Amino acid sequence: MFLLRPFFISLFCMLLTLQVNAQNLLNKKVSINAKREPLSKVLNDISRQGNFFFSYLSNVLPPDSIVAISVKDKPVKQVLETLLGSDYIYKESGNYIIILRKSAVQNYFVVSGFVTDRTTGRKLPNASVYERQQLISTLTNNDGYFRLRLKERSPTAAISVSKDLYADTTLLVPAGQDQELDLNISPVTYQLKVVDVTGKHTLDRNWFAKVFLSSRQKLTTLNIGGFLADKPYQFSLTPGLGTHGRMSGQVVNKFSFNMIGGYAAGVDGVEVGTIFNMVKNDMKDVQISGFLNIVGGKASGVQIAGFHNNVGDSLTGVQIGGFSNIVGGDMEGVQTTGVAGTVKGKVRGVQLQGAVAIAGDSVKGIQVGGVISRAGGALEGNQTSGVISSAKGDVAGVQIAGVGNISGKTMRGVQIAGVFNYARRLKGLQVGIVNITDTTDGFSIGLVNIARKGYKKVSVFATDELPYNIAWKSGNKTIYSILTGGINNEPVPTWTAGLGVGNLWTISPALSLSTELYFTTLVRGSSTAQQLALRPSLQWKITNGIAIMGGPAFMMHMTGEGENVLPFKSSYPTIKLGDKVHSWLGWQAGITLF
Repeated sequence: MFLLRPFFISLFCMLLTLQVNAQNLLNKKVSINAKREPLSKVLNDISRQGNFFFSYLSNVLPPDSIVAISVKDKPVKQVLETLLGSDYIYKESGNYIIILRKSAVQNYFVVSGFVTDRTTGRKLPNASVYERQQLISTLTNNDGYFRLRLKERSPTAAISVSKDLYADTTLLVPAGQDQELDLNISPVTYQLKVVDVTGKHTLDRNWFAKVFLSSRQKLTTLNIGGFLADKPYQFSLTPGLGTHGRMSGQVVNKFSFNMIGGYAAGVDGVEVGTIFNMVKNDMKDVQISGFLNIVGGKASGVQIAGFHNNVGDSLTGVQIGGFSNIVGGDMEGVQTTGVAGTVKGKVRGVQLQGAVAIAGDSVKGIQVGGVISRAGGALEGNQTSGVISSAKGDVAGVQIAGVGNISGKTMRGVQIAGVFNYARRLKGLQVGIVNITDTTDGFSIGLVNIARKGYKKVSVFATDELPYNIAWKSGNKTIYSILTGGINNEPVPTWTAGLGVGNLWTISPALSLSTELYFTTLVRGSSTAQQLALRPSLQWKITNGIAIMGGPAFMMHMTGEGENVLPFKSSYPTIKLGDKVHSWLGWQAGITLF
């Protein structure tokens, strides 16, 4: 065993020597002086001096071509480049140098080295080293080391180094040979960045982007965010694994197809992703994905996703999401989803959502939500929801809701709700069971109409039928609503309840005329009937908050069918308008408070 060790050591040294020799054929120095001699003869002289052989095809390199050259003690590679020009590349294989035309192969070379802080000499990790034309990039490791494998496309390559808080540096290096570089970059003092308090969703703060983008891609974007390139297409499997590699976040594509998902600086054409698409800046024209679209900047065109669309800035066009949509700025166009859609700025167009439609600012157009519709500013148009419709600002249009409508400022239009309406100032029409305003110059139609700064009165009065009656009147003098009730315990317990509308005409500071129409149900024992009454009356204010009132009452008594019909009976002359309708002239008198 010990006798074999010297043999293996000798064999290893011999192979190592051969390998070193083979790897240095192009660096051997030769001297040639040829004047109008065949190329084959010149190549033979070079190979004889270097003690190696050439290998080439005659259709690639014509051996009978006449050449002239004069060099002394120059490397073989330099001699060949002088002799043949820049259209050829040279590969070493054993004791052979193979000559190939560049168009026949794709040659690569490696640039490696370290990135260092020029001031401190510290090796810098996570610095981006990239070639702008080929869009090939890498990050330095913890020791500041990098390695780039580049294509030999031009005589020189521009190697750029970028790192946050450091000045960008670019160095031109010759192509075609592996080389090591020591790159020194200088720190710079930046003004503090402006903090975005607009609430817009930029890509770096988006939850989905944090999930789908690797830390290396985020660092690359941080380091070289200012560099952008335009390319005709992109094909990718996932972000970072595609035609542009880790530089995809710095490229604006005309066409992009992402098998699973893709990442780009921008889209100026069409982007299709089977699962997701992410665009750092702006998207123009068309973006379609099976699940998710994210745009950090503005979007203009059509955006369609099976689940969710997210635009960080404004949207101009159409946005369709199976579940939800978010626009961080203004929207002009159409936004529709199966569940929820949010526009953080102004809406100019249509929001149509299955459940929730929200605009952070004003809406000019149509907003529809199956459950809730909300405008954070003024509303000009139509707002409809199954439960609540609300606008924080003025409303000029129509609000419709199954439960309630809310106008935070002036309502110049129509509010129709199944339960309640609220407007701070009403200059239109409210229709609901309960209508509430602070100030009213419009009309409220409902069972309860409350105007905090409007017409509010309580009348206590007697009629020809019941001695004890009370009525609550609220709204404005032009039209106010009435809730009324009355009772009489003798000889048979009798009570009445109903509603009405009224109008007040001021004759003088102390004298006014009211005209009121009542529709009531009269119950006596177990029998019922309906009554319609027109009650004009004069009101005389005797002091602030108290007025006496009285006048005639034009009565109509209507009986229905069934066992509990209350038969008509009156102490006054009547006019029979039918078998079940009687009319007479009655009276009313009482006081009005407040």
